[in-house]
Amino acid sequence: MNTFNNFLKKFTVLISFCMFLFCISCKKDNYTATDFKSNFSKKETLAISDLEYWSDNAKEWKITNNRIECLVSNENRKIHLKTRQLGTKVGNLEMTVRLGFFNKNISNLNKNWAGFHIGNNNHFSKNDNIIKKKGINIGMSTNGSLFIGTPSPNHKNSSVINALKNGVDLKISIANNNNTYTIDFAVLEINSGKILSRISKRDVAPEQIIGDLALISSFENVDLNNTNNNRSVWFKDWEIKGTKVTILNQ
Repeated sequence: MNTFNNFLKKFTVLISFCMFLFCISCKKDNYTATDFKSNFSKKETLAISDLEYWSDNAKEWKITNNRIECLVSNENRKIHLKTRQLGTKVGNLEMTVRLGFFNKNISNLNKNWAGFHIGNNNHFSKNDNIIKKKGINIGMSTNGSLFIGTPSPNHKNSSVINALKNGVDLKISIANNNNTYTIDFAVLEINSGKILSRISKRDVAPEQIIGDLALISSFENVDLNNTNNNRSVWFKDWEIKGTKVTILNQ
């Protein structure tokens, strides 16, 4: 009887250990599996149109020094990833990018900013009309303040502004809460990984985030009839980790 009890205890411990390993494996798949990472160091061509990105105006973007540069300072300049989208059943997602400003003009109304744009999508209706879905902006203004949705007149963040001299890392985490999502957005110091500023938004509807993944530069241009040809932002090390990221045909 004692032999059987000892066997049962050992068997129970073994099963528990296996379940623990299984849970760790599942968590790793959900949060740490890299689905995409930009790399331009070995590219022979510098043209946006020849890589896995697209933009409404490819001439406004350039790849140099292993990073993407926006060559203009105008509103809502996006560069989209051709090969990835967020599907209809978005799981947990983590996305990071390194960012620096060429144009450091600070607007008191926080109208000069850069970051991520997710959920933008165009599709055709039954009448073959194009229906545009705007998505959601997640960005950092030139005065160091963060926002999810629409820039707001927040106060300047001196620690972020000082770190911007060498660039900073932006990180968003999207958590699935059954019918809604929580977005966590942080800016980190490059060398130490220290969080310099952080905000969150709860109860985000699925339709706001399903669709394209893009980087965005948005600078107020008073002269709407002419393009401001001052460089605005550079991005590098764009990385996406998570589940339910749709892989599109290249």
